[in-house]
Amino acid sequence: MQRIYVMNGPDKGRSFEIKANAISIGRATENDIQLNDRSVSRRHARIFRRGDKYFVEDLESKNGTFVDGLRIKSGTEYEIKEGVPIAIGKTFFSLGKAYPEDVLAILDSVDLFKELEEEGGEVAIKDRPMTAQKNMELIYKVSNVLMQSLNIKEVLERILNYIMELLKRIDRGVIILTNKETGEISDVISIFKGGDPKSGVPYSRSIVNRVMKEGKPITMLDTFTEDEADLSESIKIKRIRSIMCVPLISKSKVRGVIYVDSVKKPHGFRKEDLDLLTALSSPAAVAIENAFLARSEKKTPARVQT
Repeated sequence: MQRIYVMNGPDKGRSFEIKANAISIGRATENDIQLNDRSVSRRHARIFRRGDKYFVEDLESKNGTFVDGLRIKSGTEYEIKEGVPIAIGKTFFSLGKAYPEDVLAILDSVDLFKELEEEGGEVAIKDRPMTAQKNMELIYKVSNVLMQSLNIKEVLERILNYIMELLKRIDRGVIILTNKETGEISDVISIFKGGDPKSGVPYSRSIVNRVMKEGKPITMLDTFTEDEADLSESIKIKRIRSIMCVPLISKSKVRGVIYVDSVKKPHGFRKEDLDLLTALSSPAAVAIENAFLARSEKKTPARVQT
């Protein structure tokens, strides 16, 4: 028999065995699986088995059901695979196995679902600038990066692309890594929306150096309103309007930063954007560390037993 593993929320750590061919999930006591999350409807969804396959159906819930980061249509059956994150309301669960701790760090470190109602009222998810669907898509994509064996360049590019897909106001994004021994910059991956990627350094060195030194995130919502003393020449020359930069910390050491900026819009980022970027920095650092380990293992020749 398969089990359902709850990954976050009030019921985090619990698991439920699927004993029948069909089970219901919701907040009411009459459900086969009762969740204490108030963003979950009284009768939210049902899971059923057909042969050796499992399916989920949303029961016209208020906050919706998400599979693979996509909101499913109520009354329609969707096949679910082992280990794929499923969300009802603010609660994530997976079928067959618990999700990696690195992915759970995203769920625990920031509230990604402020737009979901806990009780009463209607929810217009599609009209929100940062939607629950987009957040769940990001969690699913980053979790895939964490579970795959990729080289460091692929890891950096994928994480950066996912961030830029979510935060449409970003014009440039950069991930910068430093060498463990020397502290010097070792890898730089950058992505531009328009413009010439060869036109100088694609980030503010003063901001990056400060974040690397202090190990704390920095945000400038509108550089034109900042104190002149806090602005570098590159910020002024490139007329950068909004900046976010967060450290990549692995094993208590700063290994680099994620830097994004907007050259077009003042107040291009909100506090929620910085919270999300900060939350993603922890699992991103783990994925990068794993990629470094994979790269070093390839370079190290295997010992020959004699």
